[in-house]
Amino acid sequence: MRRVRVLVVGAATALTLGLTITPAQAHGAHKPPRPPTATTVADGLLTALSFAVGADGTAYVSQNFAGVLTKVPKRGAPSNLYSSGGAEVGGVSVTGRNVLFAETGFSGDPQNPGGFTGIKSVDKRGTVKVVADTGAYEIAKNPDGGVVYGARGISAACRAQWPAPDPETGEGPPPSTYTGDVNPHPYATLPGPSGTTFVADAGANSIQRISASGRITTLALMPAQPITITAELAGGLGIPACAVGLKYSFDPVPTDVEWGPDGWLYVTLLPGGPEDASFGARGVLYKVHPRTGRTVKVAGGFTGATNLAVTPKGDIYVSEIYGNQVSVLKRGSRTPKRFAALPWATSVEYARGSLYATSSPELEDLFAGLPPAPESTLVKYRLSKPGHKHRR
Repeated sequence: MRRVRVLVVGAATALTLGLTITPAQAHGAHKPPRPPTATTVADGLLTALSFAVGADGTAYVSQNFAGVLTKVPKRGAPSNLYSSGGAEVGGVSVTGRNVLFAETGFSGDPQNPGGFTGIKSVDKRGTVKVVADTGAYEIAKNPDGGVVYGARGISAACRAQWPAPDPETGEGPPPSTYTGDVNPHPYATLPGPSGTTFVADAGANSIQRISASGRITTLALMPAQPITITAELAGGLGIPACAVGLKYSFDPVPTDVEWGPDGWLYVTLLPGGPEDASFGARGVLYKVHPRTGRTVKVAGGFTGATNLAVTPKGDIYVSEIYGNQVSVLKRGSRTPKRFAALPWATSVEYARGSLYATSSPELEDLFAGLPPAPESTLVKYRLSKPGHKHRR
């Protein structure tokens, strides 16, 4: 991962703000705007970028940049189940009686990597175990280290005209070409058969598979995300006119992984580079074969695809952080449509006939360098009538 990421950056900034995190309020007095069909499950959360819902209806929500995992029961007060003491916590999923989550303490420097980065589990008693050290795996292997991103096929003459970034600020156009760097950032987890765990790593640009014994392998390197360099784009970025017409391949940023009813893994991708609508709605949805790692594009046209949920019948819901909505891709369709408006929509999950989603409007302040208030909300939409049976 080389270019700036939405949600995948800024954690260190947030963690230096000296924030004190208390358990969320089950039904606070102040809520961000939400669709009228939504029911508030919990509010008063800080950067709630991931969650999972257990079989008993309990929600487990990460307050990512506060480094906290919060338990929200169907009845009773929320409580904090785990605190990292500083590192980002996210990538929540539920398996049996345990909750899986990702922790990212990576400093950004492979030579001095900082704290633990990888997958942990916590049980109902609060006992925490390490599942796998995916940070050490990325540092040792860097599976996409041989992948060339950028303006592939650029001539030497054109490369020589490509401006370098400012040596003091680092600002400037993206590099003409670059290879995958070492940057572990496990962003989503998914329980698999026989004790396996799948991980969408937003920094490693890949889907990883962890065996029951903790052995890590790369299941799939996600495809690079190309955009054609137009004259307008070249002028805006300050890159030479000789690059017009070339395709610039940004590195992919997987943000979630879920099972589909067809037995494939479904993965949302941020497209690298500008992840808002600056270059168009470039977010994509892929499916990945869980054994071979084969990748197939399912749909595009998302504006900041940060999370997905798949229903038993195959409808796919996607949170679009810059689209300020949850969109739906009906089974067999390749065109997403709006399901519900939701400001700063960050994550979605399907459970027992309902769609749950989080909204995190405080990210706007966070990305502006301002201290964020705990404004994230977990809401619930009923997709089927009570009593309707869903295959799980």
